[in-house]
Amino acid sequence: MNRFIEYFIKNKRLNYMLLIFLAYMGFNAYVNIPKELFPNVELDKISVTGFYAGTSATTMDKMAVRDIEDALSYITGIDKAETTIAPGAFAIILTINEDADKINVLNKVKDSIANSKQFLPSDMNEPVANLLDKTRPLIYLSLSSSKLSRGELTLLAGDIKSKIARIKNISDVVIRGDSNEEVTIEIDSRAILAYNLNPNAVLNAISELSYIFPIGNIEEKGNFVFISTVNGKSNVEEWKKSILKVEDKYIKLGDIADVQIHYPQTDTLASFNNNPTLTLVISKGEAGNSIELSKELRAYAKKLEENYEGVMFNFYQDSSAPVKSRLDTVISNLMFGLILVFLSMYILINLRIAFIVALGIPFSFTIGLLFIYYMGYSINIVSLLGALIVIGIVVDDAIVVSENIQRHIDEGMDNHEAAIEGVKEMLLPVTLATVTTVVAFLPMFMLTGETALFLVLIPIVVVMILTASLIESFLFLPLHAEEVLTKSKNVVNWEPFQNLYINVLSFFIEYKKSFIIMFLVLIPIFTVMTAKSMKFQFFPNFDGNNLYISGQLDINTPIEETFAIAREIEAKIMEHSEEFSLKHVSSISGYRRSLSGETQRNNNVFYVTMELYDRKETNFINRYINPILNFSFEFDSPEAIREKKTFELSPRLKEIIMPFKEKYKMDELGVAEDRPGLIRSDIQVNLSGSNDAALEYAIKKLEEKLSTIQTVSNYSDNIRYGKMEYKIKINSYGEELGLSEASIAKVLSGYFLEGRQATTFNERGVMEIKTQDVAKDSIRTFLDFNIALEDGRYVKLTDVAEIVELRDYEKIDKLNGNIVKTVFAKVDKQRITPEEVLSELEPLLDEISASGIEVNILGENEKSKQLKDDMKGTVILALFLMLLALLLIFSKIKYALMVMSVIPLSILGALLGHKLLGMNLSMPSIIGILGLAGVVINDGIIMLDFLHATHNSETFFRRAKLRLRPIVITSVTTFLGLLTLIFYATGQAVILQPIAISIGFGLIWGTFLNLLYLPTLYALVNDIQPLRKSVEEQKIEDTSK
Repeated sequence: MNRFIEYFIKNKRLNYMLLIFLAYMGFNAYVNIPKELFPNVELDKISVTGFYAGTSATTMDKMAVRDIEDALSYITGIDKAETTIAPGAFAIILTINEDADKINVLNKVKDSIANSKQFLPSDMNEPVANLLDKTRPLIYLSLSSSKLSRGELTLLAGDIKSKIARIKNISDVVIRGDSNEEVTIEIDSRAILAYNLNPNAVLNAISELSYIFPIGNIEEKGNFVFISTVNGKSNVEEWKKSILKVEDKYIKLGDIADVQIHYPQTDTLASFNNNPTLTLVISKGEAGNSIELSKELRAYAKKLEENYEGVMFNFYQDSSAPVKSRLDTVISNLMFGLILVFLSMYILINLRIAFIVALGIPFSFTIGLLFIYYMGYSINIVSLLGALIVIGIVVDDAIVVSENIQRHIDEGMDNHEAAIEGVKEMLLPVTLATVTTVVAFLPMFMLTGETALFLVLIPIVVVMILTASLIESFLFLPLHAEEVLTKSKNVVNWEPFQNLYINVLSFFIEYKKSFIIMFLVLIPIFTVMTAKSMKFQFFPNFDGNNLYISGQLDINTPIEETFAIAREIEAKIMEHSEEFSLKHVSSISGYRRSLSGETQRNNNVFYVTMELYDRKETNFINRYINPILNFSFEFDSPEAIREKKTFELSPRLKEIIMPFKEKYKMDELGVAEDRPGLIRSDIQVNLSGSNDAALEYAIKKLEEKLSTIQTVSNYSDNIRYGKMEYKIKINSYGEELGLSEASIAKVLSGYFLEGRQATTFNERGVMEIKTQDVAKDSIRTFLDFNIALEDGRYVKLTDVAEIVELRDYEKIDKLNGNIVKTVFAKVDKQRITPEEVLSELEPLLDEISASGIEVNILGENEKSKQLKDDMKGTVILALFLMLLALLLIFSKIKYALMVMSVIPLSILGALLGHKLLGMNLSMPSIIGILGLAGVVINDGIIMLDFLHATHNSETFFRRAKLRLRPIVITSVTTFLGLLTLIFYATGQAVILQPIAISIGFGLIWGTFLNLLYLPTLYALVNDIQPLRKSVEEQKIEDTSK
């Protein structure tokens, strides 16, 4: 290795060319690497979906879902199965184990579904299994026009959709508010009765009005011909004039039915700023660059505006905007940290060393970026904050190597030789010091689940940049040092600080037993007491840019009425636009994300999204320094006008909209803010059992208890009754007439199910021909419907069948095959944590469990338990790997254990840092403490590596004195690198602020331990005496001579 390094130092041209090449590759990587706000935290999942129109949720479960779930339960590689059953449809989401082959599991799932086909209804299409794409919404585009009809606007939206879908890295485009053009034939059952027609024969006659399949071809010599039909009629009048042959009678279609060629009512209705629109939800894949894709889409829309006069194109919910804003902020913080590190080295060492060390930081980051890019990761908040965390650590290697080269130059060695010798001497200790830091972050790779996917970029960034730092320190820094460094002239005089340090250390060693007992007894006690006095939440609160209103009306509410109410709420919000710094407001009816994070589709639900302007920066760094460092020079951005954080505005919004809940007797209405994707609900209690009534009673008791806890801001459950169901039971009279369930159902479905009877073509493609009764939505029409008998007579439906009224659940939720009823709750984390609320619920949960109901706690509690389980193994592994690394430096295990004893004692500093800044402990705090172990141990190595060969006081104090400067410098640079994240984190960056707090404040306290506790412990073990006694002994020896 020494020869390799020496070769690179001697071959300057090769060294510089490699440096230029890496700089170019780094720039290319930065341009092409995907940029997004957060990494994708979705585990690999398989979706199994099936449809059978007209069935209730319970019937669907019995006829299809249970058999499929049983078949899937035998497949290895599936972690859990979550099932949602709604009327006419079901979806089973299978989470794949992290170590399983997803393609292999998918093939097994498809085989299981195929084997289950024998148990499904014969006319039911086979359920479909697909790997879920890891897509995320990129931007929303609303289309509205006062000139175009709804049909024309729908056609335009479809055309735009197809063109946008062809853009590279656009993975999905969904139109909200659209529908497919169709021919609807509304049959008048009274007219059929008046003409004495058989209803079933009428449907058969209609199905023969269009034929779209080829008839054949003729290949006569010189004249090849295809044969087909004209595929039905071209307009409404032609359809109405069509002659139907119903048994032995002929009649015009228009005499018994009304015909429309139209875009029927859609399942969803959308609005933007209270104006009805069609909305395109545009999503990107994992590889796309959000910022560049957004620019491309906006440029495309601008061209469209020129071609379509009178059409409004509005973009909103642009995920690239916060990406750019947050990335600019974090990059500015990186630059500011770099400046602080440079200034600290300039003040504490000298200008030349500060220059070559600071010069190495961009190269280390460039090499690190190359690793990240070619490993397939992206630039996002997590990866950039990982870089911010390591910025102060990354200079440690460079400082130690450059100082050693400087020492050789000061001793008179030639610059070239000094560079070679300085690097050779530091090769092993610097490498091992870096290894201990890397080892502290390696166990983060052992985290499991979605937490691992969210945080994995932190250890990757840390490991890659620290590895890059080693490469830079040993290959490129010596070259810079050789050309820049000279004999020291302006080194800071450390003598006064060193003398003060020696006096303090001597005092500690004089009472070493007392101090060591104090350190080893009192500090752990204080640590435990401090930890117990603190609250824990999985993630800290952060300020996003959106507020959401989720509502559910009575199940019998038509979508038009739901849409009108949603727009009324929109209008009310727009009256308070200044108060909320409202940028846009949009709504969708027929779809919502519930307060628990569940997706729901029905006529009676709506979802309102408020996009707010950015929050005005209140601290000096973010407001005046960052705009300079990111070259925007926007000291008062027009986009940053909001005064309050979203979680501060949320209670006020709830106060404004709550009157609507009472006014329209809503089942649910609540407010939500942006949150990390790992946790859907703060508290989630799943109950399962065989008695539905007992489950509902338990849910009711839980909600009554939650209602008494004032710090619970919202709660809901998944018990929702659906529409009334009429079940037809053939009576004895009907059976005597030869009627059956199948014969009656076949006739009725053509009039009440909007059944497809045939298909036709128009210039835009295939259209369905559907039939329904003109009075389909009248219960009286259904009850009075006349059934034709074989002998030509007619009987009323209620004469031959009993109508049984039932009301089923709107949807059924299942977990691993078991039906679950769930309570969700959101808490005010400014005042209480989910853990504290669960403590209040514990007696009731024990009571419910004792009654025979199975209770499972999910939500934040589940993630916390998973983290604790993961940490048990990772902490042991980290400590073991650190011990192995230390044994490569120290020949005796007692010295390695001395250094490691600093780790648990330094935790107190991390805890006090959280106390000082008023933050709860969180999952990132724990991750930060893990990282702290690797950082704080480096200073211990620097100290004990110099001390462990000493056995007399004079040598001991002289060597300890020499270690003051490198320990203080490395600690100061590390803390300053973290400074902006500790004190000036904003927006989503707050999520990872606790990592910086743990490392920063833990390191400050750890520096004190490494400078005083560790030398004192060494002195106790090796019987080193205080400096004062040592000097007196020396005088006695001199007198005796």
